[in-house]
Amino acid sequence: MKKSVLTLLAASLLLGGCAQTIDSVNSHLPETPSVNFGSNDLDNTASDLTTKMLSSPAVSSITAGGKHPIVIVDNIQNNASGHVDTKSLTNTIKSKISRSGKFNLVDKSRVDAVRKQMNFSENDRFVNQGTAIQFAKMTGAQYMLYGHVSNTSKSEDGKNVPFYKMTMRLMDTNSGSIEWADSGLAPKSESDSQGW
Repeated sequence: MKKSVLTLLAASLLLGGCAQTIDSVNSHLPETPSVNFGSNDLDNTASDLTTKMLSSPAVSSITAGGKHPIVIVDNIQNNASGHVDTKSLTNTIKSKISRSGKFNLVDKSRVDAVRKQMNFSENDRFVNQGTAIQFAKMTGAQYMLYGHVSNTSKSEDGKNVPFYKMTMRLMDTNSGSIEWADSGLAPKSESDSQGW
């Protein structure tokens, strides 16, 4: 009897010791995939395009005399194959504009209220320029910055190499005219290119 109690006690100590080792592992943290979707390159492209816009002659004219026009930054659209973190791209653009001090950004609560009033969800896209202008005006914006990411490729060493192409446009909401437009390229990583 004493032998079985000692055996049981030894087994529980052994198993208890194993459990402590397992507990020391960060098993409570969720696993996140380490797949690189080229987001750093795209964030850099978004930042570079925003810098180009802010230093463009069009924006210099718009902001002349210390004016700080109101701009709404629409969510960047993903027209590319595969995942693109468009929320991060949009936030990069908004942060850069905000830090520049050249424009006043429309408050998110105002944007949400107008979306609700027009029965738009955050993911709805404007069907035409007229709807986009109406939406921007209802938020009080004088300008709307919008853009998208698409697939493209360019020839390097005789091979077609896949890239992301990011295009951005700044539109005057009164006239509907495009005051500034530009695009930039970001390389796709191998994991991005598999479905391309």
